[in-house]
Amino acid sequence: MRIICVGYGRLGSQVVKLLDTQQHEVVVLDKERGALERHDRDLHAKFLLGNAIDEELLREAGAEEADALFALTRDENTNLMVAQVAKIVFQIPRIIAVVYDAAREEVFRAAGIETLPLTVAGAEYLVSQLDQTGKKRASFKQASERAREGHAAEMPMPAPAPGVRPADQPFYVVVMGGGRVGYFLTRALRQNNIEVTVLEHDPRIFSLITRQVDCPVIFGDGSSIRMQEQAGMARANVFVAVTNHDQDNLIACQIAKQRFGVAKTIARVKNPRNEVAMQKLGVDITVSSTAIITTLIQSELPTSRIRTVLDLRTGGGLELMEYHLDSNSPVAGKSLRQLELPADCNIVTIIRQGDAIIARGETILQNGDVVLALVKMAAEPAVRKFLLGG
Repeated sequence: MRIICVGYGRLGSQVVKLLDTQQHEVVVLDKERGALERHDRDLHAKFLLGNAIDEELLREAGAEEADALFALTRDENTNLMVAQVAKIVFQIPRIIAVVYDAAREEVFRAAGIETLPLTVAGAEYLVSQLDQTGKKRASFKQASERAREGHAAEMPMPAPAPGVRPADQPFYVVVMGGGRVGYFLTRALRQNNIEVTVLEHDPRIFSLITRQVDCPVIFGDGSSIRMQEQAGMARANVFVAVTNHDQDNLIACQIAKQRFGVAKTIARVKNPRNEVAMQKLGVDITVSSTAIITTLIQSELPTSRIRTVLDLRTGGGLELMEYHLDSNSPVAGKSLRQLELPADCNIVTIIRQGDAIIARGETILQNGDVVLALVKMAAEPAVRKFLLGG
């Protein structure tokens, strides 16, 4: 059995000690180097350094074939994000996430994430839960194979609570994060006469932004149900999470949408590799300044064979992409009718020597063509490989 333990603190280390690491393949993930350099760590377990909310790190840990994952860090939002990525992206059969807030535990249990309050989280109890994993594996493997063949996995979130938003009520935005991004965003919204409330949990930033903006600022964790309720989230039109922590932004958006029925949630994404996962987990719009700047620079490179023409930040994450074919392109010399395009992709038009060609079945792609394709963000790597090779 392959078991992934996220977090090697007091609880995580006890769980690993109770596991038979010679009988099972155990992989431990922790972002603190000191935790992984402990003299008493299990020599039969594999240890990886990094933040487990990173999808690539989970893949390196063998998440695609894992039988169970325990999210045991001291950060509740990290546990919840890791658990959801494990469930939706990797379809791991057994997932348990340690939480601290009983109210949030209820929300995520309803979403299909097995949570465990820390007050009853004993290492022996966690390990005992693995007995049920083998029974689930066969049926879950079939579901995983269907998902990997193209049937999108969906988070079965509970029905959102109906928001009370009278038509004559002013447009209302709640912003989580009062740092530099939150400050300038709030100031711009207020200049447009939009009602805003800011949530900030850092005492120093809270003290500063309270003096800088002309709107209510509430001190506390914006990803908690109690703080969102205090901010009047039930009547908010938009919730924007712009902290420096992707996991906090994700969980806050999920709470706002599922507990309070907010129609539109927007999350700042610090690590662009988390962007697709966060969209899969229900965030309506993600904004990654790193990804935007990188794309702009890449599009200016003289040797670039791919460029983002238009970023349609819809719920589906659509992009209009420009692909430059050359002699190495596997599709060069083939008609569109011969091609089996990847899912979530549609060729819009072809630019050949400055002329636009309507894409039809008999159209043959040639070396030097510029292909304009409408692509879902999650499918873009597959489309790129299909058209350009390598």
